[in-house]
Amino acid sequence: MNTFSTIIAIGVGATIGASVRYYLTELMAHVFGRGFPYGTLSANIIGSFLAGILVVIVLEKAAVHEAYRFMLLIGLTGSLTTMSTLSWESIEMIGLGHYGQASLNILLNVLLSLSAAGLGVVLTRYLFAAQ
Repeated sequence: MNTFSTIIAIGVGATIGASVRYYLTELMAHVFGRGFPYGTLSANIIGSFLAGILVVIVLEKAAVHEAYRFMLLIGLTGSLTTMSTLSWESIEMIGLGHYGQASLNILLNVLLSLSAAGLGVVLTRYLFAAQ
């Protein structure tokens, strides 16, 4: 696969992932309000869960073309999840003196995202083993 094809594949996945993250963030703000960054939290959890599933399917179970691996694992899940927004929102909370809220934000994002990724891997391996 050449460099241009790699860039296109990643870009397509990233466009989809970033768009899903944006609309998910807006939905969460509409449902829960903007007092806490529920959108970033939900995007990180869902994206991590999806990454866990895709890692098993794309890297272990299915013969997936390299372009699709890049599109799904780097582009889609990479742009759906967002460390930069988590960092920025947490720093903003700290700057406003909301230390507890910032700590909760960081803790929930890290623990729940790691748990979701692990659950995605375990669940997918279990489902493939049951076949």
